[in-house]
Amino acid sequence: MNTYFNEITSKPVNTVDGRVVYKIPAGAMCGNGDLGVVFDNDEKDLVIHISKCDFWKFTPGAHKEGGIKAVGDLIIKNIDSENYNIKQYFNKGMLECKFGSTEIEFFVAPENRIYFEIKSPETEAGKNVDIKLPDTCGSVNSQWEENGVKCYSRKFCGEDVIRETGVSVSLREISTYISNGFKITRYCVSVATNFDAEDYITRALESACAGDYDADKAETEKKWGKFFSVSKVTLQDKEIESFYNSSLYHLAGCMGNTEFPPGLFGNFITDDFFPWAGDYHMNYNYEAPYYCIFSANHPELFDGYMSPVNDMKKEAKKFAEFFGCKGYAFPVSFGPKALDVYSQADCKEHGILFLGQKSHAAYACVIPIMHWFSTYDKEYALENYYDFVLNTAAFWEDYLIKERGRYVIKGDAAHEIPYYRGEKFNALTHIGQINTINAINSMGLVKLLFKGVYDMAKELGLNSEKYSMWEDIIENFSDFPTFIKKGKKCFRYSKFGIRWRDDNTVGLQHIYPCSQIGFNSGEKLLKIAKNSYFMDDRRLDDNGSNSYLPAGARLGVDPDFLIEGIHQNIKEFALPNRLFRHHGGGIEHLTMVPATINEMLMQSYEGIIRLFPCWKKTDDASFENLRADGAFLVSAELKNEKVSSLKIKSLKGRKCTVECEGIKAVINKADNKEVPLDRKGTTVTFETQTDAEYVLI
Repeated sequence: MNTYFNEITSKPVNTVDGRVVYKIPAGAMCGNGDLGVVFDNDEKDLVIHISKCDFWKFTPGAHKEGGIKAVGDLIIKNIDSENYNIKQYFNKGMLECKFGSTEIEFFVAPENRIYFEIKSPETEAGKNVDIKLPDTCGSVNSQWEENGVKCYSRKFCGEDVIRETGVSVSLREISTYISNGFKITRYCVSVATNFDAEDYITRALESACAGDYDADKAETEKKWGKFFSVSKVTLQDKEIESFYNSSLYHLAGCMGNTEFPPGLFGNFITDDFFPWAGDYHMNYNYEAPYYCIFSANHPELFDGYMSPVNDMKKEAKKFAEFFGCKGYAFPVSFGPKALDVYSQADCKEHGILFLGQKSHAAYACVIPIMHWFSTYDKEYALENYYDFVLNTAAFWEDYLIKERGRYVIKGDAAHEIPYYRGEKFNALTHIGQINTINAINSMGLVKLLFKGVYDMAKELGLNSEKYSMWEDIIENFSDFPTFIKKGKKCFRYSKFGIRWRDDNTVGLQHIYPCSQIGFNSGEKLLKIAKNSYFMDDRRLDDNGSNSYLPAGARLGVDPDFLIEGIHQNIKEFALPNRLFRHHGGGIEHLTMVPATINEMLMQSYEGIIRLFPCWKKTDDASFENLRADGAFLVSAELKNEKVSSLKIKSLKGRKCTVECEGIKAVINKADNKEVPLDRKGTTVTFETQTDAEYVLI
């Protein structure tokens, strides 16, 4: 079975009982990391929605008209959608479509050019092609023709925007000819915004004219072939393996613009009215798509993550001052280039949508800390995120309270307080949340934050004046709150405040992605964690399956329970295009399958590389070049219930510790000599050299 392939055999359905469902489209998709397309249809024509990560309307304020907007629709007329077949080739970036007697080849090339070839019987009606721009949200649209190329532009300007934005689309017919009774026509569509070039209209026109179908097709196939060659997972369960690959494909398809990383819905925007303006939600939604990228050995997908985060530094400093602290604090959400989607005059917290939470900036630090531990790239950290992590830690240095020798968090809600605004807001109804003490998710985030900043600072040789303070915080942080529920000791959502909720996974995120509990935590703490984990089955949680399932791997629960959970999500929520129609957001659930599988196959966050730590040993499996903390690439195979091969490449020359039964020796491939090692039970530790490869036998 080709697990880089998917076939869609019916036209997309975006309604249930005649009503439009939550706006995650079901049609075939492809993208190049910035430019994205989604197939749709009407009665007679094929409609292909075009969107781009950097096309936003910059209208400030919460619940205003600002947010990410659609570029427009590519219309191919006279398409028989009743006979419908689209083949998606993820490792080529190609779509092969058949609609009745018409065949269409389609791909999005790296240079923000869309190409398609239409092949239809010469006797059929012509397949006229056009672009239709939305006329909503006050955009100024225009259309003209230049040198045989159809040109279109859409612009947001005027008093309600703080930054003008524009996009231009050029449609060029490359060639047409008759062969064996078929008419074959090739097209190029180029898209450019004012963030690509000041004269974006000229950029789009010149790009369309310069487009070379065959050369860009070869470049597209090369790009995706290279993407999937850097790591690989092979499973007996081919459905899950296929969703593993398609999820990475869709994530990479919207994570390529380093100034405009994907918001809630990536670049599959089909109109101007996506929920929450498609913004960057900082209390897990923005971060969740990145959970899996490092273990899957795609750290390059992180390259845009910090752009909107760093753009908010000035505002973050001001927000911290609202709470009497230095450093950085964040509202619940914002847009690119520090777009304000958080101001609301009747909000009880300084007119800003903090929604009772102080942890948003700390959550923003989770992903760069993951990047740090998996790469130890000092230059990259200094250039991109050390300052932000350091200043977020500075906020918590001030905000934490030390009582009876333990650090405590007060006034930081575990869950959003959604009605923390308006004249009718009743503080008594939410008094527990408003006066929360030690929200467990914030505790996990802050513990990870100080672990990360301390390690970075020591490796970089910076801020040594803070070491003793950070050590004190790390050593004397409060224990996670617990209580008795249904006769079992479980984690409580907060020491004072909300005790428990039966939805979401806020009460488990200190386990994953915060990495505060695992195999090294001791039997007592692991039992509490497992009691909490199984108190509710949250495998199908709209907001939490992407952290619930990998958290189970971290705890070593029954692997069949996790595999069944993945299959349940595929059955209940997977769409024909391989997106998941959950309520919590558009792209965040794409991380669910790869993050869970990677944690089941290999773990390393406790400084020990563990092979198949939560895998059913009777199910053969293998992986190539999964990335471990410490900057190691690990390849291993489980066969006949034993690890039959194990190879490790050291990218930074750090000490390596591996837990695996039966390791007799470690061989440096460069000279085929044994490496000295320290052995403790089934664990071995050895020194490595930068870029050296080792075979463990």
